[in-house]
Amino acid sequence: RTFDMAEPSTSALLAGSRHVEGVALITSAALLFGILAAVVKSVALPTLLKMQIRSLLEWLICLAAAAFCRETRRRGGDTGAAMRVYDNSGAEAPPSTFAKCGGGEGGEREAWAKLLFGPRELFGWLVLRAFLYWVFLCCWWLALEAMPLGDATTVVYIAPVFTALFARLFLAERMHASFALVVLIDAAGLLLLTRPSFLPCPPRICAAASDAAATASAPSAATATATAAAATEYAYGAGAALVAAVVAGLLPVCTNKSGGAPWTAVNHVSCVFSAFVFTPLALVGWVVADAGAAGQLADGVAALRSPLQWALLAAISAVSSAGLALQTLGYQRVRDVASASLMNILEIPFSYGLQALLFHEPLEPLGLGGVGLIACATVLNLTARVRHSRADAERAQRENLVCV
Repeated sequence: RTFDMAEPSTSALLAGSRHVEGVALITSAALLFGILAAVVKSVALPTLLKMQIRSLLEWLICLAAAAFCRETRRRGGDTGAAMRVYDNSGAEAPPSTFAKCGGGEGGEREAWAKLLFGPRELFGWLVLRAFLYWVFLCCWWLALEAMPLGDATTVVYIAPVFTALFARLFLAERMHASFALVVLIDAAGLLLLTRPSFLPCPPRICAAASDAAATASAPSAATATATAAAATEYAYGAGAALVAAVVAGLLPVCTNKSGGAPWTAVNHVSCVFSAFVFTPLALVGWVVADAGAAGQLADGVAALRSPLQWALLAAISAVSSAGLALQTLGYQRVRDVASASLMNILEIPFSYGLQALLFHEPLEPLGLGGVGLIACATVLNLTARVRHSRADAERAQRENLVCV
């Protein structure tokens, strides 16, 4: 009897230790994603050229992962438990999604086709998800070029608001009662952070404009011009970050619709279409539409002679893969995925720390208020999700007891 009483205690301790380990892994992933953004911002290449090289590198990683997965299944191993995929809000795809790396039925060729491109009936969804992810990445990287690291990260963190809207529209999921308050707080935070024209000029932009005009023959006119140019660039970056947030909000819904596709197919289709379709077409369109694009690309190719640039590009792929792996392993260990996803908020202050340390761009008081509002809105949104998910689980449990 004494042994029977000790057994649950030991099990509870193990479960608690596993949960703590999972939270630590999720936190580490959030910090790695902050480092990834800093690395992307440090690469001195045009955005589309960076995306082209990144796509090719990650395509090779996808092929290696598919080969490993195929060999593991051939030997009778099961890689399904470690291959679920979660978004940054902690939402997991349905149980069938990413659960297998591809079956061995139908011969080697069919197995490889399923590994790399998924079931035929889901291929359209995979292509749509690949396009949305490409748009998200392109806008996110453009935002990193045009605005400070922490500001860009904070704006993208309003994505859960759009996820809730799209889930309501396409999946008929209900919204929590505090959703309207979350939207209002996010909107107020964005106003303080991005500083529209009716608010005072941010000190950072005004100071940069004054420095640029100090050596000009007409300082006042040069200051006004430089201030307008800096404000326009920042507004461009904020717009790109906002588009990235909208698309990031749609990605989980698209992932839900592509249930049943192996995780290798999801990643491989994204890399293939990015490397061989979306980015090349965007490069052609850029060269045709912008007379200076060819010169910028030539300068970018010349910059690739530096080993440092290749090291940074390799780091982008490595850190991205490591962050996703840590995040996935972490969510598999925690007891409550939605509550554990709150740790992702740490990416915001960490990004501002990197912004000040690496790029010497301090956070201004009014912007700090905006960051605080957006962070609070994100926490409020996630805690409401936790509360409603627990209520739904308890309701389902009561209904099952009634049925029994």
